[in-house]
Amino acid sequence: MQIAGVGTPAICTMCGIISMKEENLYDSYRCPNCNQLRNVKELTQLFKWNEQFKFPYMISVLGAARQGHLKWACDNCILNEKVILGKPEEQNWTGITYPFFTYNDETLKCQNCNCLFEFSKEEKKFWYEDLKFIVWSYPKYCPTCRKRIREPKVKSKRLTNLINNVEQANADELEEIIEIFLDFRNFEKARYYLSVLKKKNYVNEVRIALIKDKINNLAQQSS
Repeated sequence: MQIAGVGTPAICTMCGIISMKEENLYDSYRCPNCNQLRNVKELTQLFKWNEQFKFPYMISVLGAARQGHLKWACDNCILNEKVILGKPEEQNWTGITYPFFTYNDETLKCQNCNCLFEFSKEEKKFWYEDLKFIVWSYPKYCPTCRKRIREPKVKSKRLTNLINNVEQANADELEEIIEIFLDFRNFEKARYYLSVLKKKNYVNEVRIALIKDKINNLAQQSS
């Protein structure tokens, strides 16, 4: 515990817990969202959070805000909807770090394509409160790369479901199986399910020939 001087709160340098007796001595705090110095009259929500989190968490929100450890915003940013309020009780944070009291828009860099993308306040709320990602985690990839990375997993799951019910599969579903195997460059399996489609007489010979040509052309391109 750091020893407080005159007019200086005693703050634990490890946890940000501040002496409850002296924690209100500061008359202004800098909002991390708008970067403006705000007096206590403009920080009613911050003081509400401070009272709320004294018990049972024994956390000084004011101390953490002063040290720059907290995700919060001033009353002006909240009223002007530059941020949206978070629900700490819905977040995965307890005992590890501080929760999001507010969410703001943030620009991140994709670790795959290096493009900049926005991690919006609405997406953050969904990310941390609905999906329950731990509060220090961030998306590594932009939405386009995320979709590209996730797509094979989605297709693989869909393929498994289709094959498990192949006896009841209609023409569209059998063609979908063939298309997924073509995406995976598994031409042997694509040809097998083309033979299944042909045996069921769901489509005419012209359609069978077109699919066969597509398989052969893609196989030739990949060789």
